[in-house]
Amino acid sequence: MSLDIGEVEGVLERLLLREGRPVLLAGESVALDCAVAADGLLPLFVIAGEALWREAKGEGFSLKTEPDDGALLGYKLAEIGTGSFKAVMLATMEAMFQAAGPNGIIVEDLGRVWSASTRRAEAAQSVGDADENATQAGSGSMERSKAETI
Repeated sequence: MSLDIGEVEGVLERLLLREGRPVLLAGESVALDCAVAADGLLPLFVIAGEALWREAKGEGFSLKTEPDDGALLGYKLAEIGTGSFKAVMLATMEAMFQAAGPNGIIVEDLGRVWSASTRRAEAAQSVGDADENATQAGSGSMERSKAETI
């Protein structure tokens, strides 16, 4: 079941209002309604949050974007396919926190948050794969040793 994007927009708007920090794009303050809109900056916030969630939990939110000529970025967030509302908001808030500077939330830093999280998740996956391969290889050699001794 998909999450209601309008609800995500509304809660994010209330959080930003309460926090009182501006959202900055290229050093300029972005209107709050644009920052939280599915055809504004919301896709960037949620995609960065999804990367953090995937790093922590190994799964994403099945996000779907679609082209939109009227959208700020040329695309809009069309669907949040899975995940709980709380998980999406928690991850999105963490991404915002990591992209925050002394003067506000820096939109360009959401890309840094996404990249760093993705690199860490890929590195952890590589280590996990290597550990699994070593365990399988070690297990096979132990079985041969037992067989050879008998």
